[in-house]
Amino acid sequence: MDADAENGMGSRRRERVVEQLGHMVESGRVTEQEADRVRAARGTDEFDEVVRGISLRHAETRLESAVADGSMTREETDGFSERLRNGEHPRSLRAHLGKLRPGRRSRSS
Repeated sequence: MDADAENGMGSRRRERVVEQLGHMVESGRVTEQEADRVRAARGTDEFDEVVRGISLRHAETRLESAVADGSMTREETDGFSERLRNGEHPRSLRAHLGKLRPGRRSRSS
């Protein structure tokens, strides 16, 4: 699999993100300010970085919750955060983070 598919977004995925911003704001997945930042970055080299920052904020919320409920150690969450900051967002990491939604108990609990 190429690096763009694993770590970045192709042009179709970028457009899809922009198209879905209204729904994401309505559902509380992003703030209006975050949506404005994504819209402003549309078509620029900064787009992926803006989206990555928003994703990192959401991921870190989930990771903090996992530390608080004892389902992950601080070292594990630091490793995931570092990977995300470095631009990694492979499918396996997304799947793991999806299990860490705040308020949701992990299987290991």
